[in-house]
Amino acid sequence: MVDQVAGRLVFSRSRSGLWTWALNHRVTLFDVSFVLAASVLYVFDAALADHPPSIPWWVPMAIGGPAGLLLTLRRRAPWTVLFLLTATAVGLTAFQLSIGALNLVIQVALYSVCVRTTPSMMVAAATLAMCYPVSDAIAYGMGPLMGTLRVIGAVVNLVIVVGLAYAVQIGRRRAEQLERTLALLDDARDQLAADAASIERARIAREFHDIVSHNLSVVALRAGVARAVIDRDPDHARQTLQELESSSRGALGEMRDMLTALRERDSSGKETIDWQPTPTLDGLDALVDSVRGGQVTWKLDRRGPVRELGAGVEMTAYRIVQEAMTNVLKHAGSGRARVLVEYAAATLRIEVTNELAATDGEVQRPVSQQSGHGLIGLRERVALLGGTLTAHPVMNGFRLEAVLPCPENSDLT
Repeated sequence: MVDQVAGRLVFSRSRSGLWTWALNHRVTLFDVSFVLAASVLYVFDAALADHPPSIPWWVPMAIGGPAGLLLTLRRRAPWTVLFLLTATAVGLTAFQLSIGALNLVIQVALYSVCVRTTPSMMVAAATLAMCYPVSDAIAYGMGPLMGTLRVIGAVVNLVIVVGLAYAVQIGRRRAEQLERTLALLDDARDQLAADAASIERARIAREFHDIVSHNLSVVALRAGVARAVIDRDPDHARQTLQELESSSRGALGEMRDMLTALRERDSSGKETIDWQPTPTLDGLDALVDSVRGGQVTWKLDRRGPVRELGAGVEMTAYRIVQEAMTNVLKHAGSGRARVLVEYAAATLRIEVTNELAATDGEVQRPVSQQSGHGLIGLRERVALLGGTLTAHPVMNGFRLEAVLPCPENSDLT
């Protein structure tokens, strides 16, 4: 039983490997198959067709058979293949020998030339291929009517082949142009995302300015006062205070240098960043109240023991709620929306959901919102704090959830 299962696995893998190899070499396999089929047809036609008694029956097969094999080179040397096949067909016709399937082979060779060249060269290749039907009409002594019909039929066939090759050329150019356009769109999208991230970093620098500069300034001030008014002079304590003052002032200088590099200036040299106080979660009630009275009914819920968190966490949480509410006001005409702020032991979870107002009998469907600069900025903020953010459509609405890590020893309010 084990041997049977192992045998089946080996057979399955071999079949999979053979199928993969065939897909990788499908172009070559197609050419070889077509050439073999054309050669077989030519041999049967040459064996059954009439030929001059002075010429042995195997001569057409000895000439036309190898000529058909040239078609395997049509992708590498299309002009050479077309010329040799046409010359072979003209030579066989001059001796009134059957060309069999060489007529079809010449058309394939003509297609291979036309699909890789310019329209003027297509006309030249079609003119070269016309040598065979003209020589055929002359060699067999066709009358004016039959000769004209023979040439017209050949022209129609060649026009179809050339038109097909030209259509394939246009399709390939359009596909290449589409690929280039998609690549440009991808680059533009990446550039927009990078620009949005840069703008958001500048905004983050503006909002963290008050937090970091204030804290460091207080530390530097207190350390300097403590060193100046200390009555008892333990060497170790004095040294510690001096190091604290020095490190605090150094950190404050580095922070200012970083903010200077992040600030954007307009053409007049003025700063475009307006420094404002940092918002906190205490302002959520006012934020929600400011949007009441419209077509969307808002509800604010808090869960868990409310406590004061770090300034960075509170500012980021406030901005998340603000951006989510902005998206709801943009994309939701009417309905209900809820803002949930859940305080856990070591995390702060924020959830903003909205539900559109559905009319009677209307089927509810997920609502899609495009990811704009707002969501990109939120992800940038949350990533800086080591949190996670998800935003996706739900049934007849949209849901945004963010989880921010916060200190476990935050004081309860």
